[in-house]
Amino acid sequence: MFLFGQIDMPIKLVPGHSAGTVLAFYLTSDQPNRDESDFQFLGNVSGQPYILQTSLYADDFDNREEIIYLWFDPTKDFHTYSFLWNLHQIVV
Repeated sequence: MFLFGQIDMPIKLVPGHSAGTVLAFYLTSDQPNRDESDFQFLGNVSGQPYILQTSLYADDFDNREEIIYLWFDPTKDFHTYSFLWNLHQIVV
């Protein structure tokens, strides 16, 4: 268990038609009412922008969800995606 920290992940997505494929990474608490931070790359249809979805759960409630249309091509190279958390904030 960690009270604060940062995790960095270098990720390069598969190019082309990847509809139906989801890449997810998440952090979760080990308690009955979970806390969770996650992000997911949703599958892509060729020619469409790649979508990154982030979610935050606190005390087992989905309090925050964001959908981000990436402005760059995540299949061309590795990009670093991070979770940063402490007592005051969570940055995904």
